[in-house]
Amino acid sequence: METPDVIKMLTWINSFDGRVQLNEPNVTTWAHALARTEAQHAKTAILEHRRLYATAPAPSEIATRARQLKSSEAAAQRALTAAPAKPNDELPLRQRDPQRWAQLLEAGKQQRETTLKERAS
Repeated sequence: METPDVIKMLTWINSFDGRVQLNEPNVTTWAHALARTEAQHAKTAILEHRRLYATAPAPSEIATRARQLKSSEAAAQRALTAAPAKPNDELPLRQRDPQRWAQLLEAGKQQRETTLKERAS
């Protein structure tokens, strides 16, 4: 968030919570804490804080919650996105080349029979 956005947000917070004052030190502190935060996530975090706690919102708490909100939104989006289809070369050999699979299977059977005969003698 940019400083003008922080000023608007502090004005908005002050409208329902007089403990958060709009002054230069507060603007600087909040702007630093929310520098890499989107305004919508910060607003949602403030509303959640207001609903859950009786204390005044602190910049660090709001920044942390806003990051959590962004992360959970991204995770939800990833969960809804389909995984890319498997390329043909990643299919099992049995499906890619059934004839070769049968040859290898037969060779394995013969090798196993030979090993068992050698052990028996």
